[in-house]
Amino acid sequence: MELEIKELQERLTKAEGQLEQEIRKRRAAEESLSKSKETLKSVLREMPVIILAIDDDGYLVFYNKEFERVSGYSASEIRHNPQVFELLIPDNSDDATLDTAGQREWKFLSNDGTEKTIAWSNISGYFPILGWKSWKVGLDITELKQTIARVNTLGGLLPICANCKKIRDDKGYWNRLEGYIQDHSEAEFTHGICPECIEKLYPEIQD
Repeated sequence: MELEIKELQERLTKAEGQLEQEIRKRRAAEESLSKSKETLKSVLREMPVIILAIDDDGYLVFYNKEFERVSGYSASEIRHNPQVFELLIPDNSDDATLDTAGQREWKFLSNDGTEKTIAWSNISGYFPILGWKSWKVGLDITELKQTIARVNTLGGLLPICANCKKIRDDKGYWNRLEGYIQDHSEAEFTHGICPECIEKLYPEIQD
């Protein structure tokens, strides 16, 4: 009887040791996973693109510095705010457009009322993250869109007077050439005089 009790005690001690060893391994794995998550979040916070994530209840649970910079909202203003998307995208999907790469462009309203154009990519399906129902990467393309619009403005056919060289704008007004270009591009003018005009206007100094 005493032999059986001793054998049971030894088995129990051995089982307790194995259990303690498994607990240590699990704790080490959890700590490693936690560090990996924090490292990932640290990297995402510093990336030069907008990153945000929502949970199952639709709350914003992660956002990075670029999101704060472009949106103009501080962390305290948007943390756990269920109306954050109504603030940023008041018209919701009505103004969303889908480009050839599968990205959606949204009109993004910043805190100061400035309208931004953001190209969003939902990559949750490719890289799921535990606790994030959906997370998106966005790129501020406002300046790019404005530049393209300016290029397109000067890239079409411009009605120009054959005599005085004024240009007719889309409202029907005739504008001096340099004034029109300055209003529709970032070019600036510096004035000089060509050799033909010197010969015509100032023949005494053409040499």
